Amino acid sequence: MKRRIRLWVIFGFLFLAIGVVQHLTGIGSDATTGIFVTSGVVILIFAGARAMRKDEGPEQDERTRRIGAYGITYSWFVTLVYLFVLFWAENMGLLVLSSTNVILSSILLMAVSAKIFQWWFFRQGDVE
Repeated sequence: MKRRIRLWVIFGFLFLAIGVVQHLTGIGSDATTGIFVTSGVVILIFAGARAMRKDEGPEQDERTRRIGAYGITYSWFVTLVYLFVLFWAENMGLLVLSSTNVILSSILLMAVSAKIFQWWFFRQGDVE
């Protein structure tokens, strides 16, 4: 196992252990216990997936890097427009949103739209 993956596994088990100890001793709140346990499990899943991966993914060249950059740029712009619309909808009294809803929806929009734009540009073949 590579050294970097081994470190991620150690951190995953450490976070998981901290969460379990907090839960058993009652030291931390339920929220912090959940955060540590969830973080530990996610880190372990990603470390395991990384360890089982055989190759390093598709070969990157100038075209694939450009497509990735354009996809992320378009995603950033869409998210910026989305936040602008949310601001004005809230300001005019059309919506009442909590900050948690705005942050979560923005993160999801940015991640999903980046992948959609990159997929679209790969289907097109290149970006102009």
